This record gives sequence, C-alpha cells and structure tokens, in this order.
Amino acid sequence: MSNVVRAMLSSSEEDGLLAAAYSPDDGHCSPESVVLGYATAARRYGAHLETHCEVLGIDTLGGEVRAVRTSRGTIATSTVVCAAGAWSAAVGDMVGTTLPVVPYQRQIVFTEPYAPELPAPMTIDFSSAFHFRREGRGFLLGMSDPDEPPGFRLKPSETWLPRLTEVLTRRVPKLLDAGLAGGWTGLYEITPDHNALIGEATDMGRFLYACGFSGHGFLQAPAVGEVVRDLVLNRQPFVDITPLNVGRFTGERLRIEANYV
Repeated sequence: MSNVVRAMLSSSEEDGLLAAAYSPDDGHCSPESVVLGYATAARRYGAHLETHCEVLGIDTLGGEVRAVRTSRGTIATSTVVCAAGAWSAAVGDMVGTTLPVVPYQRQIVFTEPYAPELPAPMTIDFSSAFHFRREGRGFLLGMSDPDEPPGFRLKPSETWLPRLTEVLTRRVPKLLDAGLAGGWTGLYEITPDHNALIGEATDMGRFLYACGFSGHGFLQAPAVGEVVRDLVLNRQPFVDITPLNVGRFTGERLRIEANYV
C-alpha cells in the first residue's frame, strides 16, 4: 500500500488490508439534489411529473402496450418504461414479463458533530461492505447486512449495529467516539448477478425496463437516461446494452458483480 494512501488511512487499522485504491478526482453528491435538478429541467422542457401516483395495471392488445391505469386515471400510451426500482417485478408482472428484482432493506446512520480531524475521503471496505464519508460536521456510515432477508421493510432496525461497531473497531476506531444522531432506511433493488436490467421485453412490444441496479443506480443513472431515451425513440444507444438484457438469466453463465455495498 502506498504511503499516500497509508497517510490518508492514518486513523484506520491496517490489519488485513492487502491493497487500497485512491481516486483523487472522484467525488460524491446528494441524490435528492440531483433528482430535484433533473425534475426541474424536465418540467422546463415540457414534462409533466405525477408524484405519489400508483400504477394499478397496464392495458395491452395484441402484444402491444395500450395504456397505463393509475390511481389518478388512465394514460393512453404505446410505450412504457419500467424504472420502478424495488417494485419493478410487480410492474413486469402486469404485462407478463419476468423482471428478477428483489427488494432488500439498507440503512444509513449519521453521527453527531465530530471535532477531531479525521482524513476521510469517501471510503469503502469491500471485505465488509462498510463505507463512510464526511457529512457536514459529522460522518455518514453505512453497511449491508448479509443476514437481511428480502422484503419491503422500511422500519429502522438496530440488529445490524453490533456488526457495524465491530467493523468500526477494526477499521476506524476513532469513529466509536462519535455519537449517532440519526439515520434512514431505504430499499435496494437486487438482481441475481447484482447488475442492472436494461432493454425491451421480447414478449411485449414497447415495454422497456431500466431497473435492478443493485446499489449502482445513482452512479449509472445519467448514462442510463441517455440509453433509455434512445430506446424510446427507436435509436441505437451509444453503448451495447445486450449484456444487460433480462434474457441473460436463461442458461448463460452470469458475470457476477462483486463490488457493491
């Protein structure tokens, strides 16, 4: 491990660390701010956004999409894009398309203001899925729980905190002095190989899907948006998305994505 990285990890324990990668040009941003920015731009260009509107069903005829039935009425359309995240499997079922997306709970906690100087770029320990970074005057901490069963649970749980404490003790013991101030819970949309599903259904014309990002959605979203735009307009995307088609799960050897948190 280089001296540069070792200096940055001066507050971390090095036992068990074989190597480290540092990307000085990388950064992080706030998902809610980015989503708000995209929504504002979309409205500026004429898009109409309906929030808190439940999809109840999709009407089809002769293998083609005809309309989407919602809690606020029916929308006539010949194209549907399923980007429903953890709920994508249910949307696929509405047109008879299997989208193997399973919801899993993920939790984030943030600390109280922490005075001691602690060099902390966005850091991920892939052996445990523990990750942390500065957030205001405190720190944002997260880690997946390998014992977490699938489901739509959004109620916060403390069952993962002992494991988080164990990893903190081993990796960043100084953070044990920072009290927890709060946190939140959300859902990951997991596929069998932890890679996204992007493409068009073969058994239902103009049913497009972009889902199952398995924790990589925010990272990949800008490029995926351009790909989906091209699919909607019947244009060739700038990148080959064939490997991300849902058909990859029918007999082919999967390329499992191992780097996720």
